Amino acid sequence: MPEPRRVLILGGGHAGVRAARTLLKQRRPADKLDITMVSRENVEVWHGLMPQIVSGVLQAQHVLIPLREILPGVTIYTREIESIDPVNRRAVLSLGGESDEVTLEADYLVIALGSVTDLSRFPGLTEHALQTKTIGDFIHLRNHLIEMLEAASVTTDPAERRRRLTFVVAGAGYAGVEIASEANEFLRASLRSYPMISPGELRMITVDILSRVLPTFSDRLANRVVERMRHRGIELRLGVGVKEATATAVVLTDGTRIETRSIVATVGIGTNPLVRALPVKLQRGRIPCDPFCRVPAWPRVFAVGDNAAVPDPGSGQPFGAMVMVAFGEGEQAARNILADIRGQPLEPCHPARFGEVALLSRRYGVAQVRGIALHGWPASLVSRALFLSFMPTWRRRLALMLHWMGTAVLPDNLTPLPIGRSNTVVPMRFGAGENIVREGELSGRFYIITAGEVEVLHRVDGQEKPIRRLHAGNYFGELALLGDRRRTATVRAVTDTSVLSIARQDFTALVEHLPALQDALDRSP
Repeated sequence: MPEPRRVLILGGGHAGVRAARTLLKQRRPADKLDITMVSRENVEVWHGLMPQIVSGVLQAQHVLIPLREILPGVTIYTREIESIDPVNRRAVLSLGGESDEVTLEADYLVIALGSVTDLSRFPGLTEHALQTKTIGDFIHLRNHLIEMLEAASVTTDPAERRRRLTFVVAGAGYAGVEIASEANEFLRASLRSYPMISPGELRMITVDILSRVLPTFSDRLANRVVERMRHRGIELRLGVGVKEATATAVVLTDGTRIETRSIVATVGIGTNPLVRALPVKLQRGRIPCDPFCRVPAWPRVFAVGDNAAVPDPGSGQPFGAMVMVAFGEGEQAARNILADIRGQPLEPCHPARFGEVALLSRRYGVAQVRGIALHGWPASLVSRALFLSFMPTWRRRLALMLHWMGTAVLPDNLTPLPIGRSNTVVPMRFGAGENIVREGELSGRFYIITAGEVEVLHRVDGQEKPIRRLHAGNYFGELALLGDRRRTATVRAVTDTSVLSIARQDFTALVEHLPALQDALDRSP
């Protein structure tokens, strides 16, 4: 019996999910497919619907589709990817803990990791901007809007009151226009619960270095959007970008300083670090591909979505990083994998271009569909119908439709949803003789001993040799976290030992921003 052909999909976004669903739908028993997906979270996130979370039109569950619900038969790893070896079609995964490592190998590799947020070229935005990438970002943004209304309603400092009632959105693309519009609608509707705040005090400002909004829309529809936003009280600063930000203000490239406590970033899309580390020359941050979504440098490796520069056979230029393109590339990559398995010719990618839609509020949208331009409530209906058509099951379509109908007649809900990280510093206890970390394994945490005694051992000629002993007040684990992430020694509890452990991402952030800590670690023996 022939071995199953292993297909490994890295990424659970739109492109990766479409690749997996197409493989499931079109595979034959003779193909002997074994499909595996790696995704940080067990959900497909619908970013186009997330701005409606800000205004309360939708709840978080309406924009999250569980992968196990729509990909039956696919093995799913909800883990972090540590490294990718495209030459050997291999990926190393980790859950972020100690000794928690999995290596996956495949006959066909699909890279669909998506993009990341990179605000490094805007000083101060990394520290002070409200980001809009994850579902947690949008829940936090909604909570922040309510918090600003609450604080402004009781502050006695006029300058601080103005800061808390001024909101700046950086970016006038899809996300920027939709978030600014939804947030503006929510804030102004909420003022009925804050009679001490007048509508004239509220400022919503959208800033973009480009001279127009929604670049993929026609000039006529883009102008309609500008008119609508200004009519609803949104200030537009086009042709001027964000220069820098502080805790209390944002400075624009023309020197204008806007005092605010709320900077929403929809700009700064960057290349995924895993893609940046691949041994290939990227094309404007994306992996060069042929028209079949293959990566010529690596046999049986495909790239799709935001990670791929797939040329349009007509123009020769790469397709844009858009949702419909991600759908088309994911599906075509899957079909070409099946064609390769069956010895059939591959076909070039031709993503469908149904059109573009944007929802600005419950009853207002813009759409250009197959050459027809719409705005207002007709475009709103078309936009919702398009999103409903993308939903993977009728149950989800019905739930989404019923919620839209309900929020069309019910008032806004001012209830916040506080979500915070807890246990960033985790206390742990180990019995005498138990290993805390093992030499050679992936590292995940930094440790400070609070009670007890441990010994540090290093393997020499196959034997463990004790190096030193550590007591309360000592620490260990920093070498691996600051190096290649592999433990350089084994640490074993000599007596019952208590430690405080700090997660890798928190430890590295402390070291990066606290030079004195870095110096102390460098001086430690």
